[in-house]
Amino acid sequence: MHTDNHTYTNHRHTKSTPRKLQKLCAAIALLILTACGTQKSIVNQGTGTDNTVDTKSHVAAIMANQSTQKNLTAKVRVEVAADGKHTSTSGTLRMKRDDVIQLILVDPLIGAVELGRMEFTKTHVLIIDKVNRQYIDMPYSDVDFLARAGINFDMLQALFWNQLFTTGTDQVSPSDFRLTTHEGGLIDLIRTDHMLTYRFTTQQTKALITQAEITGTTDNTYKFDFKYADFTTFEGHPFPKGMTMEFYVAGKPASLSLSLSQIRNSADWVARSTPSSKYTKADPEQIFKMLVK
Repeated sequence: MHTDNHTYTNHRHTKSTPRKLQKLCAAIALLILTACGTQKSIVNQGTGTDNTVDTKSHVAAIMANQSTQKNLTAKVRVEVAADGKHTSTSGTLRMKRDDVIQLILVDPLIGAVELGRMEFTKTHVLIIDKVNRQYIDMPYSDVDFLARAGINFDMLQALFWNQLFTTGTDQVSPSDFRLTTHEGGLIDLIRTDHMLTYRFTTQQTKALITQAEITGTTDNTYKFDFKYADFTTFEGHPFPKGMTMEFYVAGKPASLSLSLSQIRNSADWVARSTPSSKYTKADPEQIFKMLVK
């Protein structure tokens, strides 16, 4: 197992780094984790069931179009918008299917200085903030806003890989969805599970998922959008170079955007990280308080 023994040193360039950049790891951690507990008024956008499109065939076309690769690495530009402020940096996205999702953030000016990383595995969420020398490491079940929304690794993996998903299983069946159509060749695949509705907006002709939306079914206060753009070809299948998560934090709009480049099928990287023994284990709520100061 890889051990992260690097201790962040206050080099001269750090003094000129904006305070908001120093908090970027905490900001992204907060935004991803609180996306499942945010509030927003929801407007029903349903168009009604349309039997002229065959659900089974459309779902099959989308699934056939999805990437089947086991590994993906990419350079990434990360932008966070929250409370009227914008922060951006560079980094690397790494994914091993059914194993791990890693997002590593580096100083956009120096490049070699790692600011922090997020690591999602089957059982745990690990967030290492190297600037503030702290980390979060906990099972999904201990993150209340994730547990309440039924968020687990399989769901996060499907979102990052631009795939259909159902909760509680890694299997997808056309019978899980009802279908509605929109003008312009757009088709919604909708399913309801527990207290949430999942709406996948897709392109009929290209069999692409352009948006995954999660909304509340009873309290009308929950919404989380995962939007995709700028598709390229990755190992014979379309894959989005643009990913944007939109939601509300403390009643205010927030977003996390990833712009990918140099997408490769590579397994030559360490799939697990361990925080330095000099780092302090933090409470997510404390990171939130630090962020909003």
